[in-house]
Amino acid sequence: MDRELRTLLVEDSEEDAELVELALKRGGFNVVAHRVESKPAMDDALTCGSWDVIVADYSMPQFTLREALDMVRRKGLDIPFLIVSATIVEEAAIGAMRDGAHDFIMKDKLARLAPAVERELREAILRRERRHLEEHVRQNQRMESLGVLAGGVAHDFNNLLVGIMGNASLAIDMLPESSPVVPLLDDVVLASQKAADLTRQMLAYAGKGRFVSEPTDLSALVQDISGLVRTAISKKVQLDLQLEPNLPPIDADPTQIQQLVMNLLINGAEAIGDKVGTVTVKTGLREVDAATLITHFTSQGIESGSFVFLEVSDTGCGMDNATQSRIFEPFFTTKFTGRGLGLAAALGIVRGHKGALKVSSETGKGSRFEILFPLSSKPLRRPQPAPEEITRRATTSAGHILVVDDEELVRRTARCALERYGFTVLLSENGQRAVDVFAGLSDQIALVLLDLTMPVMGGEEAFRKLKAIRPDIDIILMSGYDEGQALLGFDGPEVSGFLKKPYTGERLAEAVRGIIGKRAAAVV
Repeated sequence: MDRELRTLLVEDSEEDAELVELALKRGGFNVVAHRVESKPAMDDALTCGSWDVIVADYSMPQFTLREALDMVRRKGLDIPFLIVSATIVEEAAIGAMRDGAHDFIMKDKLARLAPAVERELREAILRRERRHLEEHVRQNQRMESLGVLAGGVAHDFNNLLVGIMGNASLAIDMLPESSPVVPLLDDVVLASQKAADLTRQMLAYAGKGRFVSEPTDLSALVQDISGLVRTAISKKVQLDLQLEPNLPPIDADPTQIQQLVMNLLINGAEAIGDKVGTVTVKTGLREVDAATLITHFTSQGIESGSFVFLEVSDTGCGMDNATQSRIFEPFFTTKFTGRGLGLAAALGIVRGHKGALKVSSETGKGSRFEILFPLSSKPLRRPQPAPEEITRRATTSAGHILVVDDEELVRRTARCALERYGFTVLLSENGQRAVDVFAGLSDQIALVLLDLTMPVMGGEEAFRKLKAIRPDIDIILMSGYDEGQALLGFDGPEVSGFLKKPYTGERLAEAVRGIIGKRAAAVV
């Protein structure tokens, strides 16, 4: 069967247009042609139609070839544009090629037209593929830049949060429970924890984080976040939760899944705008075959089977095909004040959980996002009882604790917290200083708290030098990055522990006492 060729003929002569069609048909094309001979007619054809090729006469009475080429260029169209003429001279042909034409054929040699069209169609495909690849490279570069920015923000921001959260928790510990200040300080700690979650979400989106997966009840997670979502969306938008109870667990990072749900719900509410509408959230269990996964879902090598699904739909404005094709691009947004990160982050979270995603939408009829999560092979964890309060009794036989961090606020907070719980603390502001201190007091230091990102000498190099001086020294690494990213350069058995910033004074003391306790038990 001949290949269909949607052809826009820019030609004032109907007879010449028929000759062009005949030449293309003889070349094996099933020609679907439309002829225009004026500027308004061509503008309408380019706006309303979809064309594989444009074939234009060089000389027309109503508008010029240059104007025709300019119209195509201004609309941002990449359509093979070929000139046919009986009178064009070489200089004029070269000028037309500079203006954007792809080839020219003399009317007495129309046998060349079909092969030229075939060639230019292939070239157009190659140009589109090249642009797609270049855009992919640019997108990766944007993501890399965002990752660098996120790393710097995480380090500095989490250091500040150590001071806020650590000192607030210490103040709570020093006050009687009946003090009216305690609830206020509790709010400070809670706000600090939420700020730390935001930093973690940024790192995960930029590829610098690591999902901490655990068996999770999706319905319970959605229920937990629904109250927060209701405060963040318009009062005119109703939130309809249709959550299936007792679903099988999924392996998920609860913080990331809550962020995913939040992004989708707020996106749906914003699509409704100031109108009255509904955002519906459904969860349940579904069997999905391989064909459906391949043809309908954005997924990466996921096998068919049973899935827990999350479906978020809205009665908002919906999206056209062009918008749907770009909604997951970083920084793409249709909102004046938007940042274009919400849905891009949502897709990153789905992929990070080995899930699949499907989007369906129609202008004026709302949108629906459907996400599939593989089932976990592990049972849900039961809540653990709260640990007993850490004793403040000094452990004088344990030795000194060396705290190494370039931020004075972090060092001061750590010293306050550890001394509060009975430890003797030494401080160093960078890796080189820590190595010097440790070389002189290695027999008196029981444990080192070591930040990873510092000037003069970073944490990784300092770690190696400390171990070279005394291989059995316990070292707890500290970082604003998640554990998986922070420990990439370390062998597991070498590292005694990891403490993610920010942390409370109690959490810091608990980590230190846990390591020292293990060491003491091993000696006994």
